[in-house]
Amino acid sequence: MKRVLAFAAGILAGLAGAAPAAAFEPPELFVRMQPWDTHEPVGDWMPLASAPSLAYVGGYEIGYRLQASGEPNQLQRVALRIAGVPDGQPSQPYNATPFCVTRIGTPGDIVAAGPELQFEGDGAYAVTVSVGPSAGGGSGCLSGPSTTAGFGVVARAAPAVVGSPLSFRATPSAAPFNGVRAPDPPGGLADIRCALDAAVQPDGSVTGRVTVPSEDLDQAHPSLDERSFPRPGVWTCVARATAEGVDDEFARTLYGGSWSAPVTFDVRSDFRRRSGRIARTRAKRPRFTFTAEWPAQAAGGRVTITLYRVTGCNDREFRLRRAARFRGRFGTSRARLAIARPRKPGYYLGRFAFGGTRFLRASADPVPMFLVAKRRSFGFASRFARCPGYLPPS
Repeated sequence: MKRVLAFAAGILAGLAGAAPAAAFEPPELFVRMQPWDTHEPVGDWMPLASAPSLAYVGGYEIGYRLQASGEPNQLQRVALRIAGVPDGQPSQPYNATPFCVTRIGTPGDIVAAGPELQFEGDGAYAVTVSVGPSAGGGSGCLSGPSTTAGFGVVARAAPAVVGSPLSFRATPSAAPFNGVRAPDPPGGLADIRCALDAAVQPDGSVTGRVTVPSEDLDQAHPSLDERSFPRPGVWTCVARATAEGVDDEFARTLYGGSWSAPVTFDVRSDFRRRSGRIARTRAKRPRFTFTAEWPAQAAGGRVTITLYRVTGCNDREFRLRRAARFRGRFGTSRARLAIARPRKPGYYLGRFAFGGTRFLRASADPVPMFLVAKRRSFGFASRFARCPGYLPPS
């Protein structure tokens, strides 16, 4: 009996000497900029009590201040829940199921409450953090004291026209870049969308007769050089901040912010012929009919055709002598010119120059016309002179 009483007394003494579990308080919360995939912080902790606004799209880590737990190493359990995102539907698969994780350290230290959050657009983000003792199983801390707080994200990207974009350029530009660019937002990439004769949609995006890029909508496009614009006309571009993340199936996807104010500008082109025909080839003044690559944009533009007669060769180059010049103007769909048949039979080159309109620069068609004049006809040549070894047409 004495042994039993002594054992019970020892147990009671041990219980009396153990430190009681601390009563937790609603945790103090913080946020800092930290990419969700590299886990390398790029800023200091900011208290969520101040509802900070961030211009960063790479990711966000939520922290809380450790409390005294009364357990070894201040052992405690904490859980992070996503209470709100800008579109109302969180896509945060690493935080989809709240669970308690163990934390140790010194009271007052700020430690992570869970995996990082990824960018889901501009607007308000809200989180709830719960803290509790180590007891209670995998979700025991969820019944502990909690704090809900939030922060805002305002990330913008604005497009700017660089140089003078041309949908077709006959000779290379001396400028290193002609097109549209947008500086990347911190932590992410800018994404540009452009449309011809655009209509701005309610969400700020643009649609039109042609939209570029037409593919790779899950890929950001921080710049579009002039080759991206397939035709001349009035183009409108918008841009947004984007960041790569994962969807609910953990597949890589692109999350975008709000579209910028639109920027509207002209894309021009150097001139090119689309077709040419000759009527009345045996007449003294055969009639040439030309169609431009862009007939509507060519309307009203002046045409100058200069004929050069091939007189021989200088090594591999033709010797040319100017023979005549003819002028006309494009109508709504085509240009017609009556060109006098050359008096001297032979091979002729025709240089086609365009006087310019709003959307087509004053320029020369890069492809000359290859013509042949015979005693009683004048028209396009099925065969043309060669150098060296030039022979007049038979």
